Amino acid sequence: MTDHKDNNAANGDSRAQGSDGANTPDDAAWQDFVAAHSDDLGSVERSRTARKFEKEAKRKEKEALLSVDDLTPDAFASGASRSGARTGARSGPRDFTGSSWLDVDDVMDQGSDFVPPNPSIGHVRASKLVLWSMVVVGVAALVGCVLIPTLSTLLGAVGGALTILGAAGLLVMHKGHTQTRADEFDDGARV
Repeated sequence: MTDHKDNNAANGDSRAQGSDGANTPDDAAWQDFVAAHSDDLGSVERSRTARKFEKEAKRKEKEALLSVDDLTPDAFASGASRSGARTGARSGPRDFTGSSWLDVDDVMDQGSDFVPPNPSIGHVRASKLVLWSMVVVGVAALVGCVLIPTLSTLLGAVGGALTILGAAGLLVMHKGHTQTRADEFDDGARV
């Protein structure tokens, strides 16, 4: 904790010493008080409250020495002024000419050689195309069966037959996961 000494005397405080360098009466009275109560002051100095105070003082000392209030506005928004602005005028938020987080797509694309994938469908087998068209026409016929009650018997029978035949053909032609894998580490994901 702090020592019981007159710190003002070392700083040359005129109140601590007279003009001839002798101690003032207030200082002598304080020295008498400290001498008379040195055992009480020692126990206070070693108390738990004093240790807590010392810890808190050290913690406050370690806190950030720089505050927002210590900085000038130029530290937050400084930049070249736009044409037409006065030379001595302070710059504002609309005078910023750099890139912001709103331009992140443009900024990220500037230094990247990434090419997005453009997969091609490739060769479509005619049998699969016919089976898919049967499923689509069959479902359309079933919907038409509900909307046109006079033709519901014909559309229902044709739509049901086409949907069942097309779906069954696609199911039979489907290669499973085990037939399409290239190796044992292939999880089947395709682009």
